[in-house]
Amino acid sequence: MKQFFKYSILSLLAVVIGSCKKEVTQPTVTNISGHKVYSAAELNSIATCTNSCAKRFTQDVYFIGVVVADEQSGNFYKEIYVRDRYNTGAMRLDFTQRSSFFIGDSVRVNLKGLDVNLNVDTDILEIDSLDYEKFVIKFASGAKPQPRVLSIAQMNSNLSTYLGDLVQLTNVAFTPTDANQYWSDPIGQYSLNRTIQDCDGSQLIVRTSNFADFALEKTPTGNGTLMGIATAYQGTSQLAIRNTAEANMNGTGCTIYIKKDFEDNSLTSGGWTQQSVLNGSILWTASSFGSDKFGKISGYLSGNTNSENWLISPAINLAASANPVLSFRTAAKFAGDQLELWISTNYSSGAPSTATWTQLTGFALSPNNPGNYAWTASGSISLNAYKNANTRFAYKYKSTTAGSTTYEVDDVIVKEN
Repeated sequence: MKQFFKYSILSLLAVVIGSCKKEVTQPTVTNISGHKVYSAAELNSIATCTNSCAKRFTQDVYFIGVVVADEQSGNFYKEIYVRDRYNTGAMRLDFTQRSSFFIGDSVRVNLKGLDVNLNVDTDILEIDSLDYEKFVIKFASGAKPQPRVLSIAQMNSNLSTYLGDLVQLTNVAFTPTDANQYWSDPIGQYSLNRTIQDCDGSQLIVRTSNFADFALEKTPTGNGTLMGIATAYQGTSQLAIRNTAEANMNGTGCTIYIKKDFEDNSLTSGGWTQQSVLNGSILWTASSFGSDKFGKISGYLSGNTNSENWLISPAINLAASANPVLSFRTAAKFAGDQLELWISTNYSSGAPSTATWTQLTGFALSPNNPGNYAWTASGSISLNAYKNANTRFAYKYKSTTAGSTTYEVDDVIVKEN
């Protein structure tokens, strides 16, 4: 009798324990032969369609790809990024819970009952609030997805092609203010933006979550390559790294001291100023033609006028520089005085006459008559004679009643040669 009760109690416990155990929902494993497998490019077309397109799938169709970013470092949470098997792009899978997918896993997503959209803030192709246990299976592992090797300019100019995908940026360094700084702030619980730049002065934000396990490591101080996932926020390009081992930035590279490309449509951002010496109605302005933005000035105001105006850079600390050079582009049209370039190491503010200025020569300017606004690169202008903590340069514009050239200036940069 005791033995009977013993086995009865054990059986009851087994039933109770078994009834408390979570039933894991497994995706339906089907033979996908004959079923449509969508590429990222095709899903993107559906997500962006505005002609009453159905964005919810009603049949067993699939998305197949390899994981290029997982949740292991904490920089990504309840999400993975998957490059499609056709190599047309990538998408974000946003999960309702943490998953156990890893970089190099090959996964298959059954799209039946799911919607595909572009995230309203990031423009990344995604499936939101996805129950991975129900819709996603891993059918292989060990793949080694290679990054798309790009410059910052290439990524910025064709961002939609790379969003959500693994990229490697070449010849980059953190800006002086963001080098040797914490990647993020887990103590204050703030995600942080750091900025990298290349030798052409192109810049990109590196965004790091405060939950990343490397948040309190320091950003590199050298030049090299940086790998991560191409992302964006409200139209601004960003990069989110997977781990710091993929920040191979130990080399000696270029240093950018100042860059002005007018892309923010501001003349004075970055500390630039202008001083009108003659005729305060003739001013430099931030202007544009198509998508190109630049600084512009013209002495024509219901006719040619007498004027003199200086566009002055902020102070640049070149005291510890090795071989600094200045370069820029100009475009011009109409007869008149040529644009001049001057440099000073003792200017502070106010009228240019309060400081000592030296005229720089030997660089190329856009032809101004007829000109037709042909962009002309200045070439590299040595600043070795002006290695000072308070170096400033200025564009001096003059016009007369006999002629007033319109000048445009863009892509101004001072860097180590």
